[in-house]
Amino acid sequence: MGKIVLDEKEVNELMDTFDFNKSVYLQELKKVNEVIEKLDEIQTTQKQITDDLIEFKPILLKLQDKDEKEMSLSYAAYLSFIGKKIDELSKNSNLKKLEFIVDNSSKIVGFATLKLGLIAAIGVIVILILNIYKT
Repeated sequence: MGKIVLDEKEVNELMDTFDFNKSVYLQELKKVNEVIEKLDEIQTTQKQITDDLIEFKPILLKLQDKDEKEMSLSYAAYLSFIGKKIDELSKNSNLKKLEFIVDNSSKIVGFATLKLGLIAAIGVIVILILNIYKT
């Protein structure tokens, strides 16, 4: 290929009329540059997150172990308390006697109510029969 030789005036004219914003090469370079900037931003954020994680991980591990141990102890104490209360209730014979009395009194009241209703019904029937014979 041959060489094209331009003098300074021609080069200046070309530079003045050339629109750099319309250059496909420059537009692609801008896109690549934006992607590189975003990647740098992501890398910086990722490093910051990693540093924070390294800093707080031992603290979180200590808290986690403490919480699990406390929960286990609390749960064991709660189960022990419930077991004692169940034993106390089952040993309390007065409570069983009281339940028996309440159940029996409920049955007696129900029977007495039925008996009173029957007596009232028989009384009404007797009065009606007497009224029929009087007339």
